[in-house]
Amino acid sequence: MARRVSILLVFAVASLFLAGTFIYQAPSRPSTTFGTDTNFQSATGERILAEKRPLRIAFVETGGSHDEVLAALVNSWGKLPGAELTFFQRLSRYGSHDIMRTFDLSNPIPDHRGMDDFRRADENQPVPDIVVATTCEFDMRKYQENMTVLLENHKTYLFCVIHHADRWGYEKHHLEEALTPWVRANRAEFLALSPHTAEFLLEQSLKKWKVVKEEGHQPLVRHFVPVFPVQLPPIPTDDSNLSFGLQGDFGQERRDYKMVFRRLGEFLKPASAKPLPPSSPQGPAVPAKRDESEDEEAQTKIETQPRNITLHLVGHGRHPPVPAEVVNNVVFDEGLNYIDFYTILSRCFALLPAFATPEYLDRKASSTVPASLIAGTPLVATKAIISAYAYLTEEAVWLQDESETDFDVIGRVLRMSNEDRKAKSTKVRELRQQIIDENINLARKWTLEAFKKIGVRTYSCVVALFDRKTSTPKVKRHFEAGERYRSGESGCV
Repeated sequence: MARRVSILLVFAVASLFLAGTFIYQAPSRPSTTFGTDTNFQSATGERILAEKRPLRIAFVETGGSHDEVLAALVNSWGKLPGAELTFFQRLSRYGSHDIMRTFDLSNPIPDHRGMDDFRRADENQPVPDIVVATTCEFDMRKYQENMTVLLENHKTYLFCVIHHADRWGYEKHHLEEALTPWVRANRAEFLALSPHTAEFLLEQSLKKWKVVKEEGHQPLVRHFVPVFPVQLPPIPTDDSNLSFGLQGDFGQERRDYKMVFRRLGEFLKPASAKPLPPSSPQGPAVPAKRDESEDEEAQTKIETQPRNITLHLVGHGRHPPVPAEVVNNVVFDEGLNYIDFYTILSRCFALLPAFATPEYLDRKASSTVPASLIAGTPLVATKAIISAYAYLTEEAVWLQDESETDFDVIGRVLRMSNEDRKAKSTKVRELRQQIIDENINLARKWTLEAFKKIGVRTYSCVVALFDRKTSTPKVKRHFEAGERYRSGESGCV
């Protein structure tokens, strides 16, 4: 009898234990799509979110033609601790994902998905913490219904990238309608691709919006420099074959190609056969003195030797007719993948801008300017260009004087030593790396500020600010001036 009672007591205790296990166990959570290799923090234990999970960032791009901007954003936000990226694109062109896979990111990047996959009724698709609308003027109209669901039901934050600052002031584009709810909720900010487009957006376009001029909301506007690292060959040291580039649409309305090819023909002539430069206001031009320390015969050989110079027309469109005398010195580079594109530009001693309209100095952002930095090629730039694209420095461009044309600058640079040309290219590569480093730190800083603003708990109050001691004075002024576009202080919740 006693033995039977003991058995019953043991059975009762075991039953109570099992029942308690089922009653009080932690609630189950649906599985996510994250693999076991996903990192939600860095090797040193850093992470952005207080919650132990990846930082989910969705990049959308429905324009189909801004791979370079996407790559720069990915290199900056993809380095955030625990960042897990997804891509929803109209197109992934010219091996852009191959370049992005060379970036040292927190987690490997996946293949891109079709743009219509974004926020489909898919229970296994995690809700993004951040949406980076790479072509925001198209994305917010394409995904207006999907974005409304995110706004109303989740704590998703929007970075809206601006390409044409003037379009945001026109009612016909319905951008005010798409963005106003996000502005009211303080859940969005605008990233223009240059200081001058940020200024136009802030002072011209957004001031037309009812939510701004009548309701008093002040959207946050910043500028982001679309530059990223690529693996480039060393700076050329051989001056036996010099190249310069002209990037963009080949349309003849953008450039006087008769003048271009005429000047190229002049550059190809032996130095001794060139006419003297025109007289200056200070008096007639005087030819450079000969170096009496060198053998005269050697100098004469250099001056009478034809020059081997190549003009690379890098872009797309209908080819302009090329005169027979320069046809062997003109190369049309088109349909290139991005690695070949930047490699060709990197071998040029100068890159000429081809702005179709003056709007590229006040409301549109040129792709040629960041391309010169990515390739490490000095841009021929006026002071107006440097003022608009304030991340440039005079030390990292071939500065065009008011009395010069851009081809006058090319002629002047051709008369320089190869050491001087190489030194200028080195300055460009140094500036590029500096901007890339600053972009990474700013992406972290802006993300932490955004999460504090909307009440998302973050892991640390520490914001990794860029080291101002390593910045050139001009670059420091550029980023300090950029702070006037932002509001709020960094920190955690």
